[in-house]
Amino acid sequence: MKYQINNNDFTIVNDSSDHKIGKATGNGSVLLKDGSSAEVKVYFIYDYVKGNGDFIEYYYMTFTDGSTLTIRAKGRSFGSTDESMPLFNAQVQITGGTGTYANTNGSGSFSGNRKDALENGAIVKLSFNISLK
Repeated sequence: MKYQINNNDFTIVNDSSDHKIGKATGNGSVLLKDGSSAEVKVYFIYDYVKGNGDFIEYYYMTFTDGSTLTIRAKGRSFGSTDESMPLFNAQVQITGGTGTYANTNGSGSFSGNRKDALENGAIVKLSFNISLK
């Protein structure tokens, strides 16, 4: 999955100038192992200090046949010293789907990275490993 952040809204927590809580959205694309692809909308909230911390994200995927799939991730950003170059890992769960993905269940993990600080235009790349049930 690859997406671009298009809106980042945050506030600085009074305990440190490096502590931010916020919400962000993004748009991009995902390519599955079977060769199918989808557009993805991303919504997330975060609690970061210098770019490191916890997040919860939702990925809403729409496939070319109109089917949808929603995945929730709960994870951590780490390895950043100045809000740039963080690495990510998370536990993920399929929370719903329609069409081809109706009644799809599964869980797993992802890992990924972002080169730039969390700001509009930043590109995020993620690799998922999900076991379907």
